[in-house]
Amino acid sequence: MSDLKDKLQKSLRQKNIKNLILILLVTIMCYLSLSYFTNVNNISNSEDLNKSNVSTYSLEGVESISAYEEKQQQDLKNLLEKMDGVGSVEVKINYESSEIKVPAIDSNTQKNTTEEADTAGGVRNNTEVSSDDSIVMTNGNEPLVLQTNKPNITGIIIVAEGGTDSKIKYNIQKAVSSLYDIGMDKVNVLSMKENSSN
Repeated sequence: MSDLKDKLQKSLRQKNIKNLILILLVTIMCYLSLSYFTNVNNISNSEDLNKSNVSTYSLEGVESISAYEEKQQQDLKNLLEKMDGVGSVEVKINYESSEIKVPAIDSNTQKNTTEEADTAGGVRNNTEVSSDDSIVMTNGNEPLVLQTNKPNITGIIIVAEGGTDSKIKYNIQKAVSSLYDIGMDKVNVLSMKENSSN
């Protein structure tokens, strides 16, 4: 009787171990499945976000160039009109080019060194360096832009009511030269016709 009881307890323990192993395996499988689908969703969400950022940026880029130039002219006009003796002002800023976008570059440099022994017993080292650069592309086949540089100013023309006074003219040139970090020779100040401010 006790032998039968021992066998029964042993059998129950083995079933419990099997059940525990089965439960553990099912739990691990559920965890792995959940992790996999969560990562897939995160990747697709980030890809969608990158695509929308790139397309929005490229659309804004076209509109923002002229908006940027207009804002610069308006801000300069408002600033100059606050200066003593300048009066009413019209401003025209000339730019060298449009915005310059700096893409991300993937650089791959390989260095290969070989040693050659000559007949006189000397050793000669030859080093060959090869470089391969490529532009990093986003999922939407657009270049990944790291930085956008605003266009360089080539010259500024200012027509001011106070442009006849040499001291005011000098003050305008100096202020604009300092503001945009350009030479005073690139800032032309002209006097405004008396009836054009009306």
